[in-house]
Amino acid sequence: MVIVLLVNYLAFRHYDRLDWTSQGMFTLSDKSKKVLHGLSKDLDLYVFLSQGEESFAATDELVKRYQAASTHLKAHYVDPNRQPEKFALLQQRFGIMQGQTETGESLADVAAVVALGDKNWHVDRDDLVGYEMGGADGKTEQVNVKAEQALTGAIVQVTSGRATKVCVTQGHGEWTLEEGGDHSLASLKFGLRHDNIVWEAFETLGKKEVPKSCDALMVIGPSQAFSETEAKLLIDYVHGGGNALLSLGPVLEHDEILSSGFEQALASVGVRLDRSLAVELDPARLVSPTPVEFLVTEFGEHVTTALLKNRGRVVIGPARSLSVTAPNERVSVLLRTSDKAFGATDISRIAQPGSEPARGPNDVAGPLDLALAVNLAADSETKKPGGRLIVVGDGDWLSARSLESPDVQNSYLASSWTGWLTQREALIEIPAKKAKGGSIVFSQEQLGDLLFRVGVLLPLAALFFGVVVWLNRRA
Repeated sequence: MVIVLLVNYLAFRHYDRLDWTSQGMFTLSDKSKKVLHGLSKDLDLYVFLSQGEESFAATDELVKRYQAASTHLKAHYVDPNRQPEKFALLQQRFGIMQGQTETGESLADVAAVVALGDKNWHVDRDDLVGYEMGGADGKTEQVNVKAEQALTGAIVQVTSGRATKVCVTQGHGEWTLEEGGDHSLASLKFGLRHDNIVWEAFETLGKKEVPKSCDALMVIGPSQAFSETEAKLLIDYVHGGGNALLSLGPVLEHDEILSSGFEQALASVGVRLDRSLAVELDPARLVSPTPVEFLVTEFGEHVTTALLKNRGRVVIGPARSLSVTAPNERVSVLLRTSDKAFGATDISRIAQPGSEPARGPNDVAGPLDLALAVNLAADSETKKPGGRLIVVGDGDWLSARSLESPDVQNSYLASSWTGWLTQREALIEIPAKKAKGGSIVFSQEQLGDLLFRVGVLLPLAALFFGVVVWLNRRA
């Protein structure tokens, strides 16, 4: 009895679990272990998954690994169906949205929340497990387990991550942060509500520098031109290591595209704003009767658009085309039209009712670049890091209709570009683990054979050896 008690005590003190999966599905990475071992305060992890959900078993196993690595992580499981009162309190505390499945069961819009005091971080359901086709035959289902990325990233955010501040320029007819109206960024703010972002308006008129507290600066759809001094201020901010998104849609007057004020300033980074309106002639990409609002399905080689290649669709328009003034490895194409598109320099021909648009002799031949990313080099003299800049020839791609549509990926593009500009993609670097999905199928004969071996032969074998031992001891 003493030996048994000592063995149990040692097992309790030196707790460990074995992972026999081929891909190490439930083995924590060194990054996660380092984060968990460094915890000095108790964290609360609220899991809003019911036991019947497909992701529950894998998530529960992973949470147990986290708890085994650190006693500071306290897990709480809250089922919205079985514990509606408790869920209602947490829903108000964390700002969680509630929905319903087709069978009428309650469902939280997030899978989990990591909380430390008044700071909390949401983990979406899509951040836990994804499914895709892979393998040599292209038909084998791959289970893409991303839960460790999401959970460890959430822990890092609430323990050491500060809120990211995005400043949005005002004073030139730009889209505003206020709710209501046709030119409101409320849908963008709502879509990024779980990303710990603080939004702040910034008036450029009369300012000598961009506030140092801004992690990124956005200029969304101005209807009035920036002055040369203001434009230089913003581009100098990027040269000094800042990050900016310039979403400059075409402003038309008397069938001409007016100047945005950034034409000369952008030349210093190798980008030119064309005075041409993008016209798409591929009927499969049009989303309205006019050929100036269309779908983009061509994406460049960039980390923010890698997941959209070959399957993504983004609605754009009206938009002006962009050009790279000189070959530069630091300038990457993000969005591009089809080769059937062209840039119309004479807008009056496009506006004529009943006429089919056709490319004129002075128009820009397609395919047209609609969005470019610039990653500036660090300054060797001042030792300042290089800034990041994204220039988009359209401002309406952030409209509520485009961001909330499930048929296009405008919301993903907004999220990925914001993450790239604020350099949040380097927050957590844990590779997703993939395993072959599938099930074991027994025939009736195989199942009967298995039941015979387990239910009959094994008990008989135990009985046989028991009798043999008993007879041996009697002898």
